[in-house]
Amino acid sequence: QAEEFGGFVYVNLDPGAAPLAEQSEGLCDEIARCAPDVDDLTHVRRIHYDIASNWKNVVDNFLECYHCHVAHKDFVTLVEMDTYEVTTHGIYSSQVARAGYSDNAAYDVSGSTVKDLAVWWLWPNTCLMRYPGRGNFSVMQMVPAGPERTLETLDFYFETSELTEADTESIRYMDDVLQPEDIAIVESVQRGMRTPAFDQGRIVCDPGGSGLSEHGVHHFHGLVLDAYRRAGAA
Repeated sequence: QAEEFGGFVYVNLDPGAAPLAEQSEGLCDEIARCAPDVDDLTHVRRIHYDIASNWKNVVDNFLECYHCHVAHKDFVTLVEMDTYEVTTHGIYSSQVARAGYSDNAAYDVSGSTVKDLAVWWLWPNTCLMRYPGRGNFSVMQMVPAGPERTLETLDFYFETSELTEADTESIRYMDDVLQPEDIAIVESVQRGMRTPAFDQGRIVCDPGGSGLSEHGVHHFHGLVLDAYRRAGAA
């Protein structure tokens, strides 16, 4: 099956599967609302990462911002963290916040048209992102390559194939700062999981659904367990 969804074409090798739009009801509308220009954007760059961590650990890290104030000092100057909200739905979750402080340490957003941060995770391993700046979209995929290895791709889409200085600076921030910060975290966690001291983690939950809450992680774990159960039943 091939399906146009949220500005992209998705392919499902199972001819009997329900359409993605049906499985992820609401996601396409959210993307259209937050990134109404997504159909008109142009692919400009792909970056590859080889991460020494299980893919589920990498997804865990994406699904919460509990670590952001400690690990991402520049990011929290770009985003209004007191507006950060994490919401879970069916097979996806969203993280949204007001953003685009002109006086931030991440990258230049002066004259930007996108004033909010909106990111989505789509089961099982796709992340869709809209960052402050001019019209943009990025897609991250975490591909399992072994019990402790993940191959990650990050694709950037902008209004034109010719990047502005601000566009280039935003990519540099993602590639040189934000990604290395996250990769260091997940690789450290993976090493810790090999030690005798590791038993299980604890979920931090804020009933208000703020960025300090890990209910998005809990939601992902539930979907993983459901997939294991279905595989076992088969």
